[in-house]
Amino acid sequence: MGGANLPEAIMFSNVLIVSIHSPLSGCLTMSRKAPARSTDFAKICRVNELSRRFTSGEIPIEQAYQELYTIYNEPLFSGFLNILSYGLASGAFTLMLKGTWGDSISAFITGVLLGIFMSFLSTKNVPYFLRSLFGGAYTAIFALLFYSIGLGDQYSLIIVGSIMTLLPGVTLTNAIRDVMESNFLSGTSKIMEAVLIATSIAGGVGVVLTCYHSILAAVGGVLWTSFFRL
Repeated sequence: MGGANLPEAIMFSNVLIVSIHSPLSGCLTMSRKAPARSTDFAKICRVNELSRRFTSGEIPIEQAYQELYTIYNEPLFSGFLNILSYGLASGAFTLMLKGTWGDSISAFITGVLLGIFMSFLSTKNVPYFLRSLFGGAYTAIFALLFYSIGLGDQYSLIIVGSIMTLLPGVTLTNAIRDVMESNFLSGTSKIMEAVLIATSIAGGVGVVLTCYHSILAAVGGVLWTSFFRL
């Protein structure tokens, strides 16, 4: 095939479109929507290596397809390791934000509980934006709980350190890369996705903190009134 007849592919956030030029049947275009998304850099590296071997002619298309199918069906990280990563990342981020060891321990426990909760929501096929909303609220509840029982000095650092695992850092990085490569449609959609996820997380945390401060204000008002009555 000449250079003008090479296959072309374009990918959006959850859609892949491939066009193949054939001298017999013309242009064939196929699109597929990704049923679920996850980020596994190990699989990305393996697919990149496989594509280089295939394009260089080292392996035939049948072997490339078989290896790609094997990579696709490989399991992600184990549930235990995934949940533990939530806790370790939360505790480490809290220390980086100059929190105390008590704040870090609280963030670690909160992160582990958040990992369990997010895994549960994933099995129930809850939409990603709702998972971010519930995850933010869940994090704030346990951060305030640990702060109330004396495990931690600043609940704000516990919350910030714990929600760092929910932030769409990879999505935002890919969005900026797409925009810089003039892929404005894909980049804009990813930016909107990152903004919506961040807004959902902030909304969940904000609702819990608003309720918490409202309850404190109400309890303080009742105690103040009772003091003057005495």
